[in-house]
Amino acid sequence: MRYIALLGSPRKDGNTAALLASFLEGAASKGHTGKSVYLHEKKIFPCSGCNACKKEGKCVLSDDMTDLYPLVEEADVIVHAFPVYWWASPAQTKLFQDRLYAMDYAHFKGKQLFLLMTYGGEDPNSGPRLCEQSYRDICEFLDMRFRDCIGVCSGTTPVRENKRALERAFLAGASI
Repeated sequence: MRYIALLGSPRKDGNTAALLASFLEGAASKGHTGKSVYLHEKKIFPCSGCNACKKEGKCVLSDDMTDLYPLVEEADVIVHAFPVYWWASPAQTKLFQDRLYAMDYAHFKGKQLFLLMTYGGEDPNSGPRLCEQSYRDICEFLDMRFRDCIGVCSGTTPVRENKRALERAFLAGASI
């Protein structure tokens, strides 16, 4: 299967990146391939709400989403990896997600979605639960298959040192 893995953290080598790397190692162990995108390096404008995409069939904004739309279309699996900020996804992820509005929703039917999140503080923490519910609702709306959600509290132990979390991410990747 082919994936698109979206790192929504501004930290290229942080906790979320470590969790995603383990997931991708698991996917590679089963022969799955795809593209990883570091959203913080992409120039993605906010959706202007003009609805030209629905009238003309494509977004009128000219930015890096132009190159990302085909990757989303080609992928069988979408992997969102991000830190939870203020009980929600960070700006990098939200900008990307909002701009998917421009796509024909038929492109999403049957795709799988994995959600990998890290967060500070301590457990219990409602932020990951709120994010998970949002993405479950998105999947239901788009007729996608919500496959798994891994939320890891990194408040006391960095993800790189959390063998249990890394193993769970590896197995999730291998399960594609």
